[in-house]
Amino acid sequence: MSELEDHIFLESSPEAEWDEEVFEPSENPSLVQHTTHDVLLAHAALLDNVVVALQTDKETFRLVKGHLKVLGQWHAQHTGWRIQRGSTFFRLERHLHMMLPVFFDEKLKDARDFACLAWILWFAEKRYLAGSGRHQQFLLSELTEEIQGQTQDMSQEGLDIRNVQDRYSIRRSLEYLMHLGCLQVLEGEIKKWAEDTEQEKNEVLYEFTPLAHSLIEALNERHVAVLRRSLQEHPWPAPPQSLPPPAREILPFVRAWRTLLLGPTLLRYDDAEAFAALSMQAEQVNEELGATFGWALDLKRDYACVVRGGGLSIGVGSAISFNGAFDQMLLLLCGRFREQVQQGMWIPDSYGCVQKTQWDILPLFNDLRQRYGAYWGTTVQNAKADTLLEEIYRRMRQVGLLRGPDLHGNILILPTAARYSVRYISIQESGIPATTRRRKQSISVETTLFNWSASPSEQE
Repeated sequence: MSELEDHIFLESSPEAEWDEEVFEPSENPSLVQHTTHDVLLAHAALLDNVVVALQTDKETFRLVKGHLKVLGQWHAQHTGWRIQRGSTFFRLERHLHMMLPVFFDEKLKDARDFACLAWILWFAEKRYLAGSGRHQQFLLSELTEEIQGQTQDMSQEGLDIRNVQDRYSIRRSLEYLMHLGCLQVLEGEIKKWAEDTEQEKNEVLYEFTPLAHSLIEALNERHVAVLRRSLQEHPWPAPPQSLPPPAREILPFVRAWRTLLLGPTLLRYDDAEAFAALSMQAEQVNEELGATFGWALDLKRDYACVVRGGGLSIGVGSAISFNGAFDQMLLLLCGRFREQVQQGMWIPDSYGCVQKTQWDILPLFNDLRQRYGAYWGTTVQNAKADTLLEEIYRRMRQVGLLRGPDLHGNILILPTAARYSVRYISIQESGIPATTRRRKQSISVETTLFNWSASPSEQE
């Protein structure tokens, strides 16, 4: 590596079409004068937190409590979601009307984590219905025994605590509930239990709080069953032939609001009717987002999303960072996707999506790794390409850039991936002062360069 620090260079395409140039983005919408800063914060707090609890964040709890009437009226008009209210918590009940990927908490790593979380809540509800009250103590061995029995009766791939990965999933799910304030540990340590093969020597005593039951109150089993049947009838990656019954019961414009706020994007591919309704009232929605949240609407030909803050995120959910090697790989890979389309190698469908397989992407990634692997650190350099791509795909799914791969290796690259085209440049080329150059030998957001007006071809 040369004595000059290298930095990643981002060209973000506000038009976000696969074959378009990079143009100057529109300015953020001005806020309506009657909207106070506290109301903006209260709205964002309900969306950004699964639960707003007094015991975990007193200031935010009081903020939401002070503006509860305004918050409830807004959601009644725009989303139809209700706000659960307890003596020590508030929770916005967000309902899915389609089986679509949405933003999830980074503490839950994979599908088995979510399965374990659902089974733990089932265990909590079972004990609650048994009549022992909401505050209930239980041993970890009781929980795992119940879940193992239920899941193994249903499938040979049920939970098995002899498997260290299953123990890690249980641990992450329990820690997630503890973070929310739904669970508290009274005795023992979950880390020792997860890492030791002799679980009986590492018992843990827990207690559910009333918040655990609040996560179950909004569950509509009929909707879950209907969505499951719809997914079986119209398996991915084929575009849905019709909306499931729960979605048809909701007005298209309300569906658009819900999808925008759930994040990360509303795709024409998923719900053309809701997308059309949004397009007809785009100016109104943009003004409403600015007045209510301080955010903006980014509406393109094939997708729409919420833009908040000054980061690279496209909607509600995780931010794309420059500091991590995986996010740099993600952005570089998006640039390669864009190049393939611009060169006519890949052809987007009528929805702006590109259907490929993981084997189509592997050589692109290998080429990137050969050229830029030295910038990604020794851990990444020593890892297998399949392992790295698995993590990259997970992050791309999380921020709404692709779906898949499925069991057959199919991947759907979404039109949002066309937003990014990146490359590395040296500090000498960038013009960053030498004092900044000597201070830090890593990529950082502060020293990342933006040039919205130049196309990728002009930067070469």
